[in-house]
Amino acid sequence: MGTDAVIYWGWIPILTKKVHFEYGISKMPREDWEIVSNKDKEKICQILGTAEDECYCYWDCEDENNEKFKIIVCIQNYKINNFFAYDKTGAIKAHAKCTIHDDGLVKIELDHKTVSIGEKIQPKVAKRVYISIRDVYHFHTHHTKYEDILLKPVPAANKYEAVERLVTQFDEKIIHYHKVIKPDIETYRDFKQAIEITNKAKGEMIYAISFTRLFKEYINGFELYISVFSNSFQSITTLTETMKSIYTNNLSEYTHDMTRALSVLTLAIVVLTAPIATDAAYGVLNHILLRFDLRLDLVSEIIILFINILIVIVTCIIMRAWIREEIKQLSDRIHSNNSS
Repeated sequence: MGTDAVIYWGWIPILTKKVHFEYGISKMPREDWEIVSNKDKEKICQILGTAEDECYCYWDCEDENNEKFKIIVCIQNYKINNFFAYDKTGAIKAHAKCTIHDDGLVKIELDHKTVSIGEKIQPKVAKRVYISIRDVYHFHTHHTKYEDILLKPVPAANKYEAVERLVTQFDEKIIHYHKVIKPDIETYRDFKQAIEITNKAKGEMIYAISFTRLFKEYINGFELYISVFSNSFQSITTLTETMKSIYTNNLSEYTHDMTRALSVLTLAIVVLTAPIATDAAYGVLNHILLRFDLRLDLVSEIIILFINILIVIVTCIIMRAWIREEIKQLSDRIHSNNSS
């Protein structure tokens, strides 16, 4: 392996004309970042041959065994320009020089002069560097533990080649969403998870359009790419609305069935308990009448029976109305939460 740097390129997803670096760096040190020790800073300055303005360290984790290792980033003029990764012994195992352009394009040079980086792990190192930079300057990317980064850094000799390879990734994501994820979404039982996936897909298409417009002079047929990404966004939006409609209809049917089931259950409970309550009340009344040597005539017994039946009917009506209202409120809350 030679000593020439291996160059990767990435892009910080933005919707503006340029990256506002000061907003990312103004929050330094970040919650899990610390100012490096004087010893580490002196060693880094010796390697770079310059005095760095700021250096911060934090701990990252390996994908395979979740072991933590130290990362140091160097910053000048609000921009991260050097990235060092350390092993368990405290020795430097990777060094990358970073050039971040105002349009969000990131040039990552894996420097073999500081430490030799194996060919197989070069993409992994470049990805780690890119993620660290992206997380500092991009604030609206929503990720879960299941999904990959928006774009992978690509090896390229120059900016033209890098832009072509990055826009190709967006193009490939259309196939990914429409031929792989779409069939899964249509059969998902978890409505919330399905909506999260479609929202992520729409977000990526928006960034794809932004990327194409920012680098149109580097992209052959950029108008066609914008049209393709816009159509994909509309297709995914239509799919989302269809899912919401299906979910709303299913929820309505479920609510209706639940209301009927609970109404029948309530009626059964009242029918079963009413005779017992009526008989008990009738027994108490007879006991009181016997104590005072009184008896009910036929008309009085009919009136009492009629009152008991009326009580049962009114109870059923009240219980049914209450259950319907509770189910309606529950349905409204569920529908409102999922729509938002």
